[in-house]
Amino acid sequence: MRPLKSMELMTVWERGLNQTLLERVLTLLIAACPEIDSEAIAGLSIGERDARLLQLREWMFGSNLVNTARCPQCTQRVEWENRIADICIQPSPITPSPAEFSLNVANYGLRFRLPTSMDIAAVMNAPRGDSTPQDLLKCCIVSARHAGEVCDPGSLPEDVLAALGRRIEELDPQAEIRIDLTCPQCSHKWDVLFDIASFLWTEINHWAERTLRTVHKLASAYGWPERDILNLSPVRRQLYLGLVNQ
Repeated sequence: MRPLKSMELMTVWERGLNQTLLERVLTLLIAACPEIDSEAIAGLSIGERDARLLQLREWMFGSNLVNTARCPQCTQRVEWENRIADICIQPSPITPSPAEFSLNVANYGLRFRLPTSMDIAAVMNAPRGDSTPQDLLKCCIVSARHAGEVCDPGSLPEDVLAALGRRIEELDPQAEIRIDLTCPQCSHKWDVLFDIASFLWTEINHWAERTLRTVHKLASAYGWPERDILNLSPVRRQLYLGLVNQ
């Protein structure tokens, strides 16, 4: 994996304008990981995928994460800040997880794999009203046996599915990052789920809009083509922009 140049990132952003969030992050990772084919990127576990997104975010925008949340008790807007190192559980470079795992619980024996982006897409694209929170878990079951006999993964008891969910969380901890917060107004304590995919794409979108405005001003002032402007370092672009704005 490598950091993207400005022109490459702009191309990813443009392609992502007509894509879903899931498609956008896969497009981003495919561009940043030329050593891995697109099917392998799509087959990464959610935690492996998000660990790569965290690394890309650090390369592109730095290690500090600043976000906001609403206190569920008094609705006060709370700003929180973390460093990527504080929430990056899985180390980089990341070695893809084994293809399958096993779980024995309540006389059931399961073979399963970790959820991927394609599993999430399958659940999201299910007919409205037909999907349940357990559907993602069922997508990941390779085989199921009860008392030694093959059984239908779709008919597993809720407690078995709950145990499978807990085991997947243990095996892929980067897939769900929760930030502990305390409201400065009412002292209420709660946690929020941090989604690096949506957070990073929002930053990329803001970066692209700012950069396009810069390109427009420099192209108008100097007659330079877009590629030449994007190939400048961010520092030099800002210096030239400062001269134009004088």
